[in-house]
Amino acid sequence: MLTDHIDSLAASILNGAISLDDALIDLEDWIVDHGNELTPADRRAFSATLDQSSQGNNQSLIDSIMRLHTTRLLYRYDKATAPLDNNQDADQETDPTPYTEARATFATALQTSEDAINEARIDIAIANAQHLLGNIDANRRWLDDSFERIHPLAATDLVALAEAIPAMPMPELNWWRRIGIKLVGYNFERLAAKNRASLKTIARMQTDQVIIMAHLLGTSYEAIRERQRANRTFRIAAYLIMRYDGMYLRDREQLREIAADLEQAEPDAAARLMAQAAELNEA
Repeated sequence: MLTDHIDSLAASILNGAISLDDALIDLEDWIVDHGNELTPADRRAFSATLDQSSQGNNQSLIDSIMRLHTTRLLYRYDKATAPLDNNQDADQETDPTPYTEARATFATALQTSEDAINEARIDIAIANAQHLLGNIDANRRWLDDSFERIHPLAATDLVALAEAIPAMPMPELNWWRRIGIKLVGYNFERLAAKNRASLKTIARMQTDQVIIMAHLLGTSYEAIRERQRANRTFRIAAYLIMRYDGMYLRDREQLREIAADLEQAEPDAAARLMAQAAELNEA
């Protein structure tokens, strides 16, 4: 059902009946109209096609882009139609605490960042496919869509949100249980500190993903000689690099690659990454 429709659209693109953009819009409308009709077997059949290897031709390129776009359309559809979690109902019925409110704020910001990066990554893939198919205007438009997803992420300081989460409230225990906990060596303050450090690490790693995506988008703009747009995008990466005095990333070669592409537009951020790569080399 779904795979047949994708194959039909792909064939129409190849014979020139419709453009790739037309097919992507058609696919989006189709998921909205028929998403509730998809059976588990339909979804399994679609998932099986994701493992097909590329043949390096236009047909393979179009097939892969159509399936990549379908993956995110299904994610959007499932997210929009998913029933409310019973655990969320229970959480809403209890009185919020500073801990639960701060943790929820962090979780929401993290999910928003992850969703935006996944969307931006697919936008860039579609843009690059448009470039290979010779449609530069569509290429630029999809890159601009990706920029609009990435740009707002720089304004959210995930690390600060993680650091702002207070210690989890002590559970209500009778004195027997309190003695038992002390005897086995539990230290709730130490556990809270470890939890906060773990969330901070997650925040740094997610921020690195924003930097990496901004770098990828900037180089994609450069490929079509959109230097002004590229510099605007590199500025996002540079801002985050300078805010956190480098990246959490520990891959020397990737740090140097990002630094080399940033050097002309953002020399300070590039220098910081090169210094970080040198420090890792010495270590």
